[in-house]
Amino acid sequence: MKRYINIIGIFIITAVAITAIGCEDFLQEEVFTQYDPNAFLQDQSGVDALLTGAYSAMNVTGYFSRDNTFILGEFPTDMTWETGGGLNRLVVPIMQFNWDPTTSFFNGQYGNFYQAIARANNVLLVVNSLSDIDQNTVDKIEAEARFVRSFSYYMLHNLFGPTPIIEIPEGASLDEIEAIGKETPRATEEEYRAYVEADLLFAAEKLSAEGFSSRGNKGSALGLLTKFYLNNKEWQKAADAAQQVLTLDYSLYNDYTKLFSVEGENNNEYIFRFECLLGSNQINVYMPHAFPPNYPIQNNWINFGAMFRTYTSFYETFEEQDLRRQLFVTEYVPIGAVEPVRLDRDAEGKELDDVRSFKYVPDPDAIGQANGNDIPYIRLADIILARAEALNELNGPNQVSIDLINEIRNRAQATPIALTDFPTKDALRDFILAERGREFYSEGFRREDLIRHGSFIQQAINRGIAAEAHQVLYPIPQDQIDNNPNLEQNLGY
Repeated sequence: MKRYINIIGIFIITAVAITAIGCEDFLQEEVFTQYDPNAFLQDQSGVDALLTGAYSAMNVTGYFSRDNTFILGEFPTDMTWETGGGLNRLVVPIMQFNWDPTTSFFNGQYGNFYQAIARANNVLLVVNSLSDIDQNTVDKIEAEARFVRSFSYYMLHNLFGPTPIIEIPEGASLDEIEAIGKETPRATEEEYRAYVEADLLFAAEKLSAEGFSSRGNKGSALGLLTKFYLNNKEWQKAADAAQQVLTLDYSLYNDYTKLFSVEGENNNEYIFRFECLLGSNQINVYMPHAFPPNYPIQNNWINFGAMFRTYTSFYETFEEQDLRRQLFVTEYVPIGAVEPVRLDRDAEGKELDDVRSFKYVPDPDAIGQANGNDIPYIRLADIILARAEALNELNGPNQVSIDLINEIRNRAQATPIALTDFPTKDALRDFILAERGREFYSEGFRREDLIRHGSFIQQAINRGIAAEAHQVLYPIPQDQIDNNPNLEQNLGY
């Protein structure tokens, strides 16, 4: 059976739930329970259930997070790579820039985010039919749905560039919905930007700054808008959106070494995160890939053969006193051994490229591969460095950018920088890229940062890989191309 995920099927199933609400003459049946679907979707609790489903589809946790964050976000970069296990055969094409439209990881990413879009559109169709609910509540529901939708399109764009914008007209038949799924072409870059920006501006306006960082609120909408503008090089808009976030009630967590632990996850630095809960389908599966061979793990942990390694050259960009460096393992004594094993350099000083990131401090209560560490997607540190970068692009080296960067470095106990250290815009731009690497390693932003700075292809070439310019985008999955003849493939594939 084809695995083209059913973008059509997703929208048909969505439509069935919606059209059933209006099919008054079809299969009229006496209701013997209190859960009448027609009534269920006519009040806020029913729509909240649909909205929860949309968030669930958008959740970047578990192996979906591993694929997005590490395999697609870091393995093609100068930061992280992989060896061993059954996974290696699948990720070598990613690390070597030998991917093609049939490479397995692309279709899963494409389908998951379109499932979230379908569920968000479902909420938007239903919310318009609600009665006896005040307009502020309707606006909040719509704003959260549009946040889910815009986040999903944002993630798709980072991977593939503009993709089809799918909207289902109210009252559409199943045949019409199927045609939309099979015939909608890709949006232009201009259409994509206008659509996502409108969703995020609406969400930022209608949502309050209060609420959980695992749901859309004003802060997460403005934070995503900042990243959206930054990656699209709309520098003034990025600087302004970042400043709006900085006026909200967020603060840097005081101890970077605990920021990503279970102990530290309920912090005021996380603007938007994906919750991971033991016993649920939302888990963090990173640490089993980080443990070196025969590392002394707890009985309730597991060590995978597929190992995620950090390049020595990246590790050595940290100053010795930098607290962020403490979350790497460069030496350990294996089980049954007496002498320690080095992971950064051998006795002759040769780079081993085997440093291990323990950024997600192992969950003491983990169950096998399942750890409960939440996965942040937008942190205050990201917004601070985004504003510093945007202001440098607008004005060249300036004291505001320097002060913002030093907020991050001071928390890490790294040496503060001075304006006089950077005579040109290019010099400060290069430093910001390096600082983002030190701050956001193991968070999946390296690929998009390198692309924005025009360094993604060159850093691969520097490592001896025959990367080509068109590979700043991944290909549209072949299954999706086969399903929709109007879905144009990215250039070069």
